[in-house]
Amino acid sequence: MTGAATGLAALALLLVAWSYWGYPAFLSRLARSVPVRTIDPSPALPSVEVVIAAHDEEASIGPRVRNLLAQEYVRGLAIAVGCDGCGDATAERARAAGDGRVRVEEFDRRRGKAAVVNDLVRTSSAEVLVFTDANSEFQPDAVARLAASFSNPEVGAACGRLVLIAPPGSGATPETEFWDRETGLKEIEGKLGVCLGANGAIYAARRELVEPLPDGAVLDDFLIPARIARSGRKVVFTGDAVARETAPANVAAETSRRFRIGLGAGDVLRRETWLFDVRRRPLLALAFLSRKASRWLAPVLALGALLCALGSSMLRPFALAAIAVLVVLAASVRLRPRLAGRPGRLYYFGVINLALAAGVVAGLAGYRRPAWKRTAR
Repeated sequence: MTGAATGLAALALLLVAWSYWGYPAFLSRLARSVPVRTIDPSPALPSVEVVIAAHDEEASIGPRVRNLLAQEYVRGLAIAVGCDGCGDATAERARAAGDGRVRVEEFDRRRGKAAVVNDLVRTSSAEVLVFTDANSEFQPDAVARLAASFSNPEVGAACGRLVLIAPPGSGATPETEFWDRETGLKEIEGKLGVCLGANGAIYAARRELVEPLPDGAVLDDFLIPARIARSGRKVVFTGDAVARETAPANVAAETSRRFRIGLGAGDVLRRETWLFDVRRRPLLALAFLSRKASRWLAPVLALGALLCALGSSMLRPFALAAIAVLVVLAASVRLRPRLAGRPGRLYYFGVINLALAAGVVAGLAGYRRPAWKRTAR
């Protein structure tokens, strides 16, 4: 068991080192040879519909609809709000804030985001769909910037820039620092046309290329762009299309979100096996394996190393000590600690990866939780 524990631990460390340091450096070199993408200054603008799947968002849906109606977009712009079994006034407030460009679809039974998105996509007639969340806010030209990306017929999807705003009085948080780093990596991947990790707050796709999401799918903002990339179209990063959101209020809220992401990740690893095909789609597979699969599997492998270490008389004391630390980390989430500096970053990294590992294991085992919960902000 000593050999197995050592091997799993070494592999986990290797995946972390490659994903967070090796891969970004390698990708930066690769991107230098790619010519700068130019956008037609006067493109033929497509018709656009903004898609929002909402559950009990009565506090935010009105301002969100008004923000979208104020977009500086001269071509046809419509908004579709899907209410997933809402028990509050989300539908009424969406209608009150809207006009003839806003359609509100109410679904009596809560089925989950994927089912709502599928229905809204199927009933849309727009050329381009912009996906967003009820708690986001677009800059006035965000839709126009996204739409301009599609002047290039090779582009099938475009990811905008999400700016996380720290909660009032908290200053910079580990989450905002982590997100800024991730945005830089998205930008590099976008130059190569494989920006698989869109974010649910702001991304767009040609409607004709959007495939129906599997029942209970969690990572719609990964699956939709990834499947478009599989078709041979580029998925680019449009950094001047900006959305803003308030970062999670505390580590407990982020832990819940990471567990949900882990569930979706486990499901992707089980069902989307084409992503591992290095021979047919080398660049796409490189992005997936390096950016997603490595990060999803590294904490799972680390937990496996701990379990193996328990069976080794030499490593058992270290394993017990590590497990004790993990138990303390998990228990501390309820206390919602706020740690600054390097201790805060290390704590945040440990907690979110523990939650992610739990979610990935559950997802690989087939556990599904189709109904999503709002992240506390």
